[in-house]
Amino acid sequence: MDTILAEQGLSFTYLRDPSKSEAFDPCRILDDLCEDGMAGAMLPWENGLRMAESDHVVLATGTNDERCLGVVAASDLATEREPFLFLDAAYMAPKARASHLLQRMLAFAMLRVAGEAAVPNVIAACVQTSCYARDLREFGQSFTVAAQFPAAPEDIVIDLGMASLARRIVRVVRPGSRCEAATGAFRSSSARHTGGIPNGIYGGISGGMSSGSPGSVHRIAETLVVVDLSAAHEATILEDARKLYRARPFRGTRRGVADAGAATLPDTRHRLRDATAF
Repeated sequence: MDTILAEQGLSFTYLRDPSKSEAFDPCRILDDLCEDGMAGAMLPWENGLRMAESDHVVLATGTNDERCLGVVAASDLATEREPFLFLDAAYMAPKARASHLLQRMLAFAMLRVAGEAAVPNVIAACVQTSCYARDLREFGQSFTVAAQFPAAPEDIVIDLGMASLARRIVRVVRPGSRCEAATGAFRSSSARHTGGIPNGIYGGISGGMSSGSPGSVHRIAETLVVVDLSAAHEATILEDARKLYRARPFRGTRRGVADAGAATLPDTRHRLRDATAF
């Protein structure tokens, strides 16, 4: 199902069970995302080709050139107490990150999932960069009623309920691992998964926490981030998601994200070498 935000130069597409769609081509998607530089990967150690194994995929493309600017893949998982939506992967073209595209794609995913099943009210992800942790926190702050894990730096008291929820999620997504209640950081990182494909080939794989090179991104220990919306009424969650999805990406301008990136795009395409995380 497609939705077009013509004023913003964007088209959002939702795919349920993308592996069943002949039109879903992760290689082409990753080529598009890295056309003007390395795409930012929320999960740098997950191979991009594994997006086809997810339950849900949202694509953001430019309405003018139909080039993919962002993709989010998520799976339906559950603890012994509650279901949750786990973000398997997120790739953003460099120019798209300034538009809060990730938050808007997540909101769109929630709306589409809610059209076929219950609205997701617990969203979780594992991140290795501070900017994606910040993006997910801002996503949660866009909802009227939301609890988040880990606690914000300014919070004095740890929410024990959220810490318990986080532990239950960890047992599902990282069996045998433990994360700190105060920071969400895993005490021992699990082995990196490459899906049997060598590093650097559509992998988005990052070896180590920081390259140490000038301009390198700020990487952190692998951290669990959880947004819990279960205290809100379903209608409130959906209304907040609609507002976030339709939010204008730029203040004080009508230029869309697709137009913002187009001015600096090269004419030639190249294969994705390494989608190093932002």
